Amino acid sequence: MIEQKDKIRKVAVYGRVSSEHEAQLSAFENQIMWYDKQIENHPEWIVKDEHKYFDKGITGTQAKKRPRFLRMIEDAKQGKFDLIITREVSRFARNLIEALTYIKQLREHGVEVYFISEGLSTFDRESEMMLAWMSAYAEHEVKKLSKRVKDGQTIARTEKKVLYGTGNILGYNRKGETFVIDEEQADSVRMIFKLYLEGKGIRTIKLELTKAGRKNSAGEVKWYESTISRILENPMYIGKQYQKKTTVIDVIEHKVKKNNKSDYVVIEGNFEPIISVQDFEKAAELRAERVKKNPVYLSIENSPIF
Repeated sequence: MIEQKDKIRKVAVYGRVSSEHEAQLSAFENQIMWYDKQIENHPEWIVKDEHKYFDKGITGTQAKKRPRFLRMIEDAKQGKFDLIITREVSRFARNLIEALTYIKQLREHGVEVYFISEGLSTFDRESEMMLAWMSAYAEHEVKKLSKRVKDGQTIARTEKKVLYGTGNILGYNRKGETFVIDEEQADSVRMIFKLYLEGKGIRTIKLELTKAGRKNSAGEVKWYESTISRILENPMYIGKQYQKKTTVIDVIEHKVKKNNKSDYVVIEGNFEPIISVQDFEKAAELRAERVKKNPVYLSIENSPIF
């Protein structure tokens, strides 16, 4: 259907990269240029700037987490364009049911989707089976990746290895396969424990950190009570790590459930602690006493600060 070069088409563009990492953002800029070149090669395609939809740093497994994609679908239903071009099927969706559902909705509104790399059109009967197969394969790849990650985590727990996240841990910098203390940040961690053991509340500690101009792991003088609470409960500061805190129920829907603390696995790290075990345990005892006296005091359950 797309081969009709003489027919003027009102076109929308959809692109996506799935990470905020610098390399991916660079790929994002290259993706925009790639689409511009495709449009230049098709003078029959009329593309308005407002009909270029790009989701940046968002996973593709669920459309509900892609705001620009959803905006495009709504605009398509309003007849703002009759053709959507996207680089490949996996950019459009990685969930078979979702992909076919949106393709059906768009077709009912007279909107064609053209996958450039595969040369497939949703208005081409011969492409329908191929699209279904490719969407199913993409979904299979997501599940396979999830299994590899789970297997890696299981092996890490068996071998007593610390798992490394993608974010920052206040007080530490990552160096190879370990952590080294960042003394400036570590002083903030020590300050938090010191004030807490002196009887100060979480809110007061927040105010003291701000007053002292202490920076968080992002380098900003911005503190939240929930962050301070998690720091006080994080065994990273005594050289250990909680693992198996959650269980993935549905990889496609990104559904997870929190495990009970009794199910956590504690791994001994190969990095220097910032807080003594004695002070960490005292803080835990103090918190338990405060919670017993006032259940409302219970803070957000800890998660590693990654």
